[in-house]
Amino acid sequence: MLRDDIMKNHPEINIVDFDLYNVEAFNRCENNNEVLLAFKSWESVHPLIRIIPVEWDYTMPFGILHSKKPSVKVKRLIKAINKVK
Repeated sequence: MLRDDIMKNHPEINIVDFDLYNVEAFNRCENNNEVLLAFKSWESVHPLIRIIPVEWDYTMPFGILHSKKPSVKVKRLIKAINKVK
């Protein structure tokens, strides 16, 4: 929804997607004076990243990646998450 709102109400903003957030992506944002939407926990992944909290009425989905044959611990985590849903 955030993307739709930005595209509709702020056409001057150019949204760029990254297949993977890595050092190259962080460097690109820094070198081009761009903004990167990130989580607080990412603050330590790059020496120049600075997280500024925002209070928006948007949510962001997330997922959990695991191997085709998850370990017992991963299975327990998935089971616990499913109980919370």
